[in-house]
Amino acid sequence: MQDVRNALGKLVCRADRKLRRVEIVRKGQLTVLTFESNGTMRITNLPKT
Repeated sequence: MQDVRNALGKLVCRADRKLRRVEIVRKGQLTVLTFESNGTMRITNLPKT
């Protein structure tokens, strides 16, 4: 996974090109965006453990 940071150096999300996946953690929630091979996007929300 590669960290993606904003202009202030704060972590915005983590991205993985090989898995076509983006992870965002905010307010104790993990949101995972997965880009499928058929062009759709799957969104999963989980509590951060």
